[in-house]
Amino acid sequence: MQFTVTPAAEALLVALSGTFRFDDQEHFKGVLKAIDSFDGKGVTIDLAGTTALDSAGVGMLLLAHERAKKQGKTVSLRGAHGPVRQVLDVTKIDNIMTIHP
Repeated sequence: MQFTVTPAAEALLVALSGTFRFDDQEHFKGVLKAIDSFDGKGVTIDLAGTTALDSAGVGMLLLAHERAKKQGKTVSLRGAHGPVRQVLDVTKIDNIMTIHP
């Protein structure tokens, strides 16, 4: 997994690319640090460049959501397609976070 972080006035955009799996836990800490240091209220995680997602990846998205929530921030997802979108649909993560096309 690779990620880029683009801060804006009210929202932080985190774009993930490649596979997002159990082995990415250590690297994902960079995303959590970016969320922690952002002063705005919204975080969007863009999954358009993500080609695979496993249950650990879903768990990390939930961790980001919980971490942000404790700081009064919201996390939404966007751009998921194909197998990544199927995993999100099966896990019903949309009951916890907003998913935009």
